[in-house]
Amino acid sequence: MSDDAPQFTGITRYHDPGGRFSFRYPWDWSTESLDEGRDGVMLTPEANDPGTYVAAWVSRLPTVVSADDLPELRDAFDSGLGSLPELHVLEAHEDAVGGAVTVTRAVMFRDAEHIRQRCIRSLWAGETQLIFVYQGATPRAYEYWLSMGNYCWATLELAEEIWYSADPELSRSRQS
Repeated sequence: MSDDAPQFTGITRYHDPGGRFSFRYPWDWSTESLDEGRDGVMLTPEANDPGTYVAAWVSRLPTVVSADDLPELRDAFDSGLGSLPELHVLEAHEDAVGGAVTVTRAVMFRDAEHIRQRCIRSLWAGETQLIFVYQGATPRAYEYWLSMGNYCWATLELAEEIWYSADPELSRSRQS
């Protein structure tokens, strides 16, 4: 990691094998599998620094989520984040658009002897939850790679079926 802004020389697109989501990322980042049975991907800009990464995974929910569920989803999300040692919430945003709900938190926390900085986004649409995480191994690494983490998020595309399942109006018009 240099003192200059991060640069990339090419991009590629990650395609979820299940066809549920995709996003663009620098082609030279390393691709890793996720642990704990998560269905997604982890990408690292520097193979020797796995503490800095972008990760995305999806889960199938037992019920359909609606915009009315935002307060409960936000509270559960924050409760889960509360398990991080020495947690400091730096930014908090949530939104409900159509039937989709998003909760975003930028946080700093202790991970063993390291202070990490992370942006974690959860998007619920229909019966699908997508978690998208950008983490810096240190606050400095977070700031350095933030533009790339934001780029990955900005290019996220969800499958049409997920959007249609989240919005009753779209779903009805599609059936007509």
